[in-house]
Amino acid sequence: MTTDELIAALARTPETATPERLYRRIAFALVIGLVLGLVALRLFMGFRPDIGVAAPMVAMKAGFSALIATFAGGLALRLAKPVGDAKGTVARLAGPLMLVILSAIAIGLITLMSTEPGHRFAAFTGGGFPWCIILIPLCGLPTALLLVWAMREAAPTRLALAGAAIGALSGGVGAMIYAMFCSVDSVSFVTIWYVVGIGLASALGAMVGVRLLRW
Repeated sequence: MTTDELIAALARTPETATPERLYRRIAFALVIGLVLGLVALRLFMGFRPDIGVAAPMVAMKAGFSALIATFAGGLALRLAKPVGDAKGTVARLAGPLMLVILSAIAIGLITLMSTEPGHRFAAFTGGGFPWCIILIPLCGLPTALLLVWAMREAAPTRLALAGAAIGALSGGVGAMIYAMFCSVDSVSFVTIWYVVGIGLASALGAMVGVRLLRW
């Protein structure tokens, strides 16, 4: 699509391109996606049995995930609209997100190194395979699909980047949901494997977004 065709297409749909409409749709996608994810978690996996006693740790994990989702959401909002060659704008928005992710991984590794050698494996993996890297994207899937619906009409032009941002945002929401089930409270486990799960969701979003976000 040429620049003239893009301008003409946007001019034909002035109502759908308004920021207020886009914000409402994204807010709707986030709320409904979170609710659907929690319902699916309750039906298929259930909440951790000691969720009442472990509420502070659950809140910590959910808050950490929400922090990543917040920065990813800012990036997704910018990429939802035509970006053109504004590489600096994208870089400024992606910078804080990458800083949070790298800081979390660094904290996880430092914490792991300070753990007694005999307990490092359990602290790192939770005693087995870190299923969160698969379950986090799954928990965020309803949010991801709704975000694609919300952002399609905003005319994103960098589809892979927009898809990656949607994936990171939905992955953050998925991690918030998964925290209600996860019984591993190790700082190393959360800061490393939750980030990996969100990163996987972002990578999948980049691959799929090229097709789903095309307009």
